[in-house]
Amino acid sequence: MRTKLVSLDDAASIVRDGQKVIMSAGFEHSPMAMLRTLARKGVKDLHTIGLVGGSINLDFLVGTGQTKTLECCSIGFAPFAREAPNFDRYLKAGRIFAMDNT
Repeated sequence: MRTKLVSLDDAASIVRDGQKVIMSAGFEHSPMAMLRTLARKGVKDLHTIGLVGGSINLDFLVGTGQTKTLECCSIGFAPFAREAPNFDRYLKAGRIFAMDNT
């Protein structure tokens, strides 16, 4: 039987410019190694979607400049901070488009 496990580089190569990237919220299960690999690959103009909100994972993709559109019901660093810093800065500067999916 063929293994379904692939390297981070191989998994990240599936994601192309302008595609949707969907993940759940929270600090506990954020795929940070995968997100760092996507950042190194320079994928851009992503439509990033957070299920049940967003946290460090979505804010990271915003801060690396890869997210063009962010769709989630909320994004923050609770209990550490009220706002996600990259999201707040990019939104105020008009560098991303935010969609509320409450």
